[in-house]
Order: sequence, then structure tokens, then C-alpha cells
Amino acid sequence: MKVMQTIVETEEKPLGVIESLQRGFTFLNHHLWLLLLPIVLDVFLWLGPRLSVSTLVNRFVDTFFNQPDLPQEFAANFDIAAESLKSLGANYNLLSLLAGPLTGLPSLFARLDFCSLSSPHGGIIDLTSWQMLVMWLLILIPVGILIGSFWLTHVVFSLRRERFLSQAFFSRWGWVWLNVNLYFIVLFVAIVLFSLFVGAIGAFLMLLFGTIGAALFSVLWVLFIGFSIWLSIGLYFVVTAVSLDGVNLASAVWRSLNVVGRNAISTLGFLILVLLLMEGFSRIWMQLSAQTWGVVLSIIGNAYLGAAIVAASFQFYQSRYHFWQKTRALVVLNQRSDQNNQS
Repeated sequence: MKVMQTIVETEEKPLGVIESLQRGFTFLNHHLWLLLLPIVLDVFLWLGPRLSVSTLVNRFVDTFFNQPDLPQEFAANFDIAAESLKSLGANYNLLSLLAGPLTGLPSLFARLDFCSLSSPHGGIIDLTSWQMLVMWLLILIPVGILIGSFWLTHVVFSLRRERFLSQAFFSRWGWVWLNVNLYFIVLFVAIVLFSLFVGAIGAFLMLLFGTIGAALFSVLWVLFIGFSIWLSIGLYFVVTAVSLDGVNLASAVWRSLNVVGRNAISTLGFLILVLLLMEGFSRIWMQLSAQTWGVVLSIIGNAYLGAAIVAASFQFYQSRYHFWQKTRALVVLNQRSDQNNQS
């Protein structure tokens, strides 16, 4: 056992948080063409038409929140929620889904806090029926994931120095698109079912215990949010594993949970640093966006920062996963050696 421990200690250690980010920026500096797609997409979202859901959101708010028998203790909170939803509906551009949910394609105008920036040229297309909304969602989500999957595959092939737009590239692109779509569907169904389950429990508690039940439901909701955050951290590298390793969704989930679980502190450090960078610079982009030249500069800056972070995530995951596999192999080798010695 001591021999095995010595071998493990002499193995190359995985990349640290800062080193992963440094490598991500270094890689991007030599592959600046990876910024082209995020920049073009943001320019389209800025100058192109806006697909608005304002009418549908207002209709939903008026139907759902204006209840005559609404308890007085919930009225104030419901008013705040109603105003927030109306503001979101007025500013949100449904075309921002072209940035590709879950793919990590950096887009300034896909962020909710930048949806209110007015387009100097594009018009507004207001959706007026739920059927139109569903139709656009069924179009934009897979198309956005297709765009994001293309960009992720481009990053992976650039990291591996493999030929761009080869047969292997298109095969990996299709594989990533298929699995990310499946991942999105699974997450959506799980969130809906779990929310309905928690909501049913909350309704039962409030019906049975009244005000005390409402307090219990608040605690239950906080636990639900905490569990969701914990699970989202554990699944952070799912799309990375699919893109980089070419595995299916189930294997990617297993790899992500293991990499995060075995490197919990370093993963949290990486995610916190990424969050600080993205949110900190977003405040800078917001200040610059008061002027037209500032919007252009913000689009380029956000694309550069976001692409470097995605590249760093690939480096961080790959290093940690390979170190885990080496350690497993050494453990198995040591166990077989002990068995042979005993026999």
C-alpha cells in the first residue's frame, strides 16, 4: 500500500483553479477565431428584430395573480412578483435562445440583465397566442443548441488540434447536439415534476395547518432551492464531458458527479471565481453599453471572457478526470499485486 501511495504522489497533479484559467486564456489568445460566432450572434441579437412575449406574460399575470380570494399576507409578495414578470416579459427577447441553452456559448444579449438594452434598428414581433410561443420554442431551442454545439465542437477540435469541418467534426457535432437536447428535455421534465410535487406538498401543508403550514412550505422551498443548487454544481461538467469525451448522457452525468465530488473544494473555487469574473465584468459591460461604441466593446469583451472560461472549464475537467482515472488504475494494480503476493 505504501508503494502505491508513493506512486500516486509522484503522479502529475491536476491543474489548479488559477492555472486552468491561465491556460484557458492562453489557448484563446492563439485561437481568436473562436470569438467570431459569439460576436456575430450578439450583433444579430442587438441589431436584429426582437421576439417579444410581453402580451402573453401580461395576460398570464392578469389571470393568475388577480385572484379575489387571495390571502392578505400573500398579496404584497404577489404584487412584487407580478411586476417582475411584466418587466421581464417587456424586455426579454425570445431570440436569445439562439445562444443555445446549456451549451455555454457566450452571449451578452442572452443575459436577462441585458435584455432591456434597446435595439437601434430591429423591430418588435409580439407573440399573441400560446400556440405561437410553443411553436417558436420548438424551433429556437434545438436551433440554438445546434449553434452552441457547433461552437463547442469547434473549441474541442481546436484544443486537440484536429481538423476542422472533417467527418469526425460533423459526427461529434451531431452527437453533442443530440445529447444536449436530451439533457435539456430531462432537466425540464425533472424540474416541472419536482416543482409540482413540492407545490402539492406546500398546498397540502397550508390547507392542513394554515399559517404554520405556509411557514413549513417556505422551509421546504428553501431546501428545494438548496438541493437544486447542489445538483447543478454536480452536473456542471455534463456538457463538457459529452463534448470533450464523446460519451453519452448517462456516462457524462456519472463523470461530472465523480469529478465534482472528488474535487469539491477546487470545483467550488473554480465556479466562484468564474462567477465573480462574469458578474463583475457584466457590471462593466452594463456601464459601457450606455453608448453605441460601448455596446460593441462589451460584445467583444464578453465573448473573449466567456470563451476563455469555457476553454478553462475543458482544461480543468480533463485534468481532474485523467488524474482520477490514473489513481483508479493504480489502485486496481495495487490490489491485484497484493492478491498475487498472498497467493
